[in-house]
Amino acid sequence: MKKLSAYILLAASLTAASCKKVLDQAPQLDYDETKIFGDIDLTNQFLTDVYAFTFTRPGNFMDIGNSTTGAGTDELDNSFGGTPVEKYQNGSWSPSDNPDNNWEYTFGTIRKCNLILKNIDNVPNKHAGQATASDLTPRRIRGEIYFLRAWNYWELLKRYGGVPIVTQPLDAASEELRNTRRSSVDEVVNFILRDLDSCYNNEEIPLVWFGTDPVTGKELNRGNIGRATKTLVKALKSRMLLYYASPLHNPGNIKARWEAAADISKSLMDDGKYTLHNNYANIFLFSDNNEVILSSNRAAFSEAIADPAGMGWGGTNPTQDMVDKYNMANGKEITDNTSGYNPQDPYKNRDPRFYATINYHGAVHKNVTLSMLPGGNQDPAIGGDWSRTGYYMRKFQNAANQSGVRRFFPIVRLAEIYLNYAEALNEADGDMSEVYRVMNAIRRRGGIQEDLPAGLDKDQMRERIHNERAVELAFEKQRFWDARRWKKGPEILGSDVHGVRVTRDNAGALVFNYIRIEPRVFSEKMYLFPVPQAEIDKNPNILEQNEAWK
Repeated sequence: MKKLSAYILLAASLTAASCKKVLDQAPQLDYDETKIFGDIDLTNQFLTDVYAFTFTRPGNFMDIGNSTTGAGTDELDNSFGGTPVEKYQNGSWSPSDNPDNNWEYTFGTIRKCNLILKNIDNVPNKHAGQATASDLTPRRIRGEIYFLRAWNYWELLKRYGGVPIVTQPLDAASEELRNTRRSSVDEVVNFILRDLDSCYNNEEIPLVWFGTDPVTGKELNRGNIGRATKTLVKALKSRMLLYYASPLHNPGNIKARWEAAADISKSLMDDGKYTLHNNYANIFLFSDNNEVILSSNRAAFSEAIADPAGMGWGGTNPTQDMVDKYNMANGKEITDNTSGYNPQDPYKNRDPRFYATINYHGAVHKNVTLSMLPGGNQDPAIGGDWSRTGYYMRKFQNAANQSGVRRFFPIVRLAEIYLNYAEALNEADGDMSEVYRVMNAIRRRGGIQEDLPAGLDKDQMRERIHNERAVELAFEKQRFWDARRWKKGPEILGSDVHGVRVTRDNAGALVFNYIRIEPRVFSEKMYLFPVPQAEIDKNPNILEQNEAWK
């Protein structure tokens, strides 16, 4: 009998809106294949394992060693040295040394998906025929695993482009896997869409896991929140189709791709199951809100990561470049002479999301007024974990809490879908009034007092949308990929990052001096990841390297 190691890790607690507990399973030891798939409850435990492997990495803020992909962009800087993400900052990564290489890990998870699909027809439904039948059935498991396989292929697609499509549970060392050629980007996109449709068309996969099932009239099992739903299928389609329509993979600007991304995004919004939360800061403090569609609690975010030095690690810090993206509370850009921006008082009357996201000189954090002045409690000259930029992260933190409190990390939330829709509709030359409506809804929820100025053309709106994504989704691990799909690597990934030094003049007035913190490096080949050299070496005649990395 074949033996399988089922690393059932999902004390990972995948969570979503209004979720109190999800998929908590006890660890299991080795089982043989016949035993696992001869009992639906053991099959479910194995499925839970797949959820854990699929969402632990995208649901963990610290996904690159002791840092995050955001530090590989103009969002963040690391005050402590030696973190793997520095390779993205200085351009020293390679096919043999890539900090976010997930090739083997993800194909291993895909193998688990394929193993379940291979055996699912043999799994008995021991609850069949009972008066109060369980909602756990082999058919539902099949739908969920199609979603999980699609998500794993999406994680490969956004990194490497085309990859081998494998539908059998092949061992990583198998000759058959080594002889599987890479499929094209188009082929991988279509494969993912087929898997997502297989999940969506499964009658036992609900639209959401809360409320009443409109088909059966039964109350849905809230204990399943975090598992696949038709809403999550739409969300992944929204994200992937936007990426597929963007310049990196759509150099001919095929309008139908933008239209497809807009249509699926609007469909999710029109379902009305999720709503924009009325308090931006609280979205990231409490998982019990109806904006977060999918999130993770496992190793997600510890307040100690971002606490100012002396309160926690304080080593991953916003840049001046990120701060400058925040408009004024009246919605005007700080470069607008009529905005009211005061360079001598730069943190006054800014977009309220700024105060929910950034800690700055004069901000009060956990009953401490932060001082970046020479000799102040956050003087950058102290070194160590003290911020080099003059800023700290505030997002995900409750200023009244103790350091080290764990927060969930949002993997998908409704605001992203709004922004996906606005961007896709704008690029598809769609109804501009709809673009305005959605953009203004996001901004108004964030606390901006006025709507976008009337009369923006397509190019001007594009810049507004790009900036809005940076602000609304700050530190949520979107910008690293947005820069690539937009082909804006030199501006977002390869430009110098800056900080501030706060001093006083002879009259005692504050003076803000803006300085370069470090240069960043980007080249054209970095839009896609290189295929790991170890994989190329297994069969260099079959598995081709991305052209620019050869």
